[in-house]
Amino acid sequence: MPIAIRQRRRLMRWVAAAGVAVVAVGVVVGGVLLTRQPSLDEQLSRRVVAALERAVPTAAPVHAHNQPKDPNRRTDIDGNELVCVARVFGHDPSTATTVNDVRVVYAHRTCAAAGPGQFWPESLRETGPVAVRLGVPDELVLPEKALPDKADAAYADRIRAVIPKRYQEQALAYPDFVDPDVAAALQDQLDD
Repeated sequence: MPIAIRQRRRLMRWVAAAGVAVVAVGVVVGGVLLTRQPSLDEQLSRRVVAALERAVPTAAPVHAHNQPKDPNRRTDIDGNELVCVARVFGHDPSTATTVNDVRVVYAHRTCAAAGPGQFWPESLRETGPVAVRLGVPDELVLPEKALPDKADAAYADRIRAVIPKRYQEQALAYPDFVDPDVAAALQDQLDD
């Protein structure tokens, strides 16, 4: 084989190897550049969802034929697991920049029962604002349980009892106290 052809093949191998190396470096660098740290609100939303979906240790057991797949998950009265989505609209202290600095999170939430025969929107079980006190474990503060001494209190008054004044406009912003974006995100999740 002539020397010129061998040199050309050797050069082509080096060009191909260099091209593969450039692509590999681009994938690694591109992957690092495209991966971003979740925002504080995104991290807090995940924390709220985890608190909403976690079983309450003192909850009454469901009937034997309706046992949930995961006993650590909250269920509805029929034993269907609750799936939730949340969007944070505030936190205390408001100056916090990390999850570790936050004591209480305020969010809109929508939860639905997931299981056989559960269809949107009939599967909806909980909607509206919620407060979550961060700790071990995180503690849900549900407006539904606020003002226990006032059985006839309006839901808006119960929300005001749970959500600080500076966040009440956001908490009460939606008709029927349902953030449509949160409800749509849950519907998308259930429909997948």
